[in-house]
Amino acid sequence: MRLRRSNANGRGYRRVPAGTGFSYRDLDGSTLPAGPVRDRLESIGIPPAWTDVWIAPFDNGHIQATGLDAVGRRQYIYHPAWRERKDRVKFDRALQLAESLPTARRLVTLDL
Repeated sequence: MRLRRSNANGRGYRRVPAGTGFSYRDLDGSTLPAGPVRDRLESIGIPPAWTDVWIAPFDNGHIQATGLDAVGRRQYIYHPAWRERKDRVKFDRALQLAESLPTARRLVTLDL
């Protein structure tokens, strides 16, 4: 799946408290009825404590949802493919660092 950049400040779905659960609002502010789109939004796994929740309007956005946690910090839920790609890059860079450490240690030892 080809991912696209999400704009968390742009248009998207919203999750609002409703009774003992939540209601989802579409791009026009109308309540989103049951169906495949609502199923996708509920499957993202947004913590119930989050407020001011924004959800990407497309299923291939690199950011799937944002919200404020109980302390007021902005939290993000990324698309699994995005997370996998970024983790792979991070792991590869850690290997490069590990390979360069012996040389760096020798240089530091010589300078001391």
